[in-house]
Amino acid sequence: MADRLRPRLATLPNLLGVGRILATPIIMALLVMDGAGTDFAGGLLFAIAGFSDYFDGRIARSRNQVSPLGVFMDLAADKVLVAGVLIAMVEVGLVPTWIAAAILIREFIVQAVRQLAAADDVVISAGSLGKAKTVTTLGGLGFLFLASDALTGGPMAGTGAGGVLMAIGFWTLVLATILTVVSGVQYLRGAWPLLTGSRDPHGV
Repeated sequence: MADRLRPRLATLPNLLGVGRILATPIIMALLVMDGAGTDFAGGLLFAIAGFSDYFDGRIARSRNQVSPLGVFMDLAADKVLVAGVLIAMVEVGLVPTWIAAAILIREFIVQAVRQLAAADDVVISAGSLGKAKTVTTLGGLGFLFLASDALTGGPMAGTGAGGVLMAIGFWTLVLATILTVVSGVQYLRGAWPLLTGSRDPHGV
């Protein structure tokens, strides 16, 4: 049994998930560091981590390596990455606390519902709003990395676009927060039959 499990732990999709988790504290450290270029480096690493999320699922499906461990690793890595970056950005004043709180609280609630559903062998898939929320959140954070770099003397400083990038990043995150709340409500509505014991929910 142990020999059969080892190869699954070492698949490329799972290693990409582990890589996102390991990259998160490095990105956070680069954000809170003083010095020109650290935010740009953090943003570059964040972009690589974000793209790896897209590729690990495709690789797993193409290689027939989809597994419960892989699904767990993918979800955990995504949440750790976004939560870590949000916390670091709140610390340095790039993201308002209310935006970070709304996004993180939603994730805690949805994860609790998913755990309850998993206990009953029910899978609640992410809906289009949830996926849009994820893409918008990552995009907003990416703009803020660039804005901070431009305003702290990094490679983007020469563009003079720090203020514009900051505004784009902020309002993109506001949109992400709206999508977060709406998709969270949609998720709970779809899961309500499961929570009340009346019937199994279908894709939310």
